Amino acid sequence: MAAAPGRIYLVGFMGSGKTTAGRLLAGRLGAPFVDLDLAFEAMAGRTIRETFETHGEPWFRAREAELLRGTASLPRAVVALGGGTFTFPENREFVRTHGLSIFLDVPFDVIAERLAGKTADRPLFPSEESARELWETRLPSYRMADRTLDVTRDMTAAEVAGKLADLAAPPLAAPGGVS
Repeated sequence: MAAAPGRIYLVGFMGSGKTTAGRLLAGRLGAPFVDLDLAFEAMAGRTIRETFETHGEPWFRAREAELLRGTASLPRAVVALGGGTFTFPENREFVRTHGLSIFLDVPFDVIAERLAGKTADRPLFPSEESARELWETRLPSYRMADRTLDVTRDMTAAEVAGKLADLAAPPLAAPGGVS
């Protein structure tokens, strides 16, 4: 397989598998893994839910954008974006100019199953109905990613990571062509 781009940004809704598959992909590529949500919580010393409650979503989004820009200092990395990161045009532009974005397109019913009982620290998942509305609102932004991986219910994290590696590989140059 040809070398992957320097930075791969994984895009998708909460529960789409960005962190789980991203860690596996990073290990496969021998690259560092960064999860923006986990990096924020480590830096802030509090959960994203607590941050939303004390500082509000706009304050969080500004810090999230700062963390995203910090990934430019990494020559190679697999970066799991927060579910809302790619919905902001300035973040999409940053990702577009600094790496390859791949949307993990997971049906909402699969996401809801994955997150059942795990929503306590997810401030934007107060109910399944409101989460579905948010997912539908974000889909047009997610679909602006460079590439899309359709993730099915029966795919394992290892299979997703393998397909991500395939999508991240640059296409082969045509014989006699310039690459």
